[in-house]
Amino acid sequence: MTTRGSVALIVSFVAFVAIALPLDRSTTLPQQLALSALAWAFLGVALVIQPPAIRIQVAGLVVLATALECVGSLIWGAYTYRLENLPLYVPAGHGLFYLSALRAASLPALRRHARAIVIAVTAGATAWMLYGLIARPLPDLLGFVTWAIFIRFIVRGRYPLLYAVSFVMTTALELYGTSLGIWTWSPVLPVLMLPAGNPPTGIGAG
Repeated sequence: MTTRGSVALIVSFVAFVAIALPLDRSTTLPQQLALSALAWAFLGVALVIQPPAIRIQVAGLVVLATALECVGSLIWGAYTYRLENLPLYVPAGHGLFYLSALRAASLPALRRHARAIVIAVTAGATAWMLYGLIARPLPDLLGFVTWAIFIRFIVRGRYPLLYAVSFVMTTALELYGTSLGIWTWSPVLPVLMLPAGNPPTGIGAG
């Protein structure tokens, strides 16, 4: 995919999220289903222009992410969506997110400064994690755990730039979605009893 195509995909994804999430603040279930159909159509168009290997990666990620969403939200109750369901645009959104992060990490402008970006994101993630531990009524221990997972992937993983880009994108998406009330994190994680922010500070690792 060309640099111009990658940028177009990223900008389109950001625009879709910026418009779709505010719309979902007041949708009924049928309206949410219509919004979900648009998300799946967007993903389908985006995948058509991808190499077969990328399509397989995205399909696998969508299946895995959907399973984790079902466990995390519907079964475990770590977070809850506005209508107390799993919006059907969420699985498609995971596919679009991964595709956008993958293309962003491949941009020459970012690759030229990969080391500096990874260091800056890691430092920012660490500062925010520490803030979550000391500046809340309850320390954001889930944020600390997810931050530790992020650090492990940055240090040991094969694609630190992709992890850094994904962390920034996930964090931005979480802050946006929770601020709109599209989903809300439980203040204390069920079963494990870990206090958590809304969103947890290290959630970018997920």
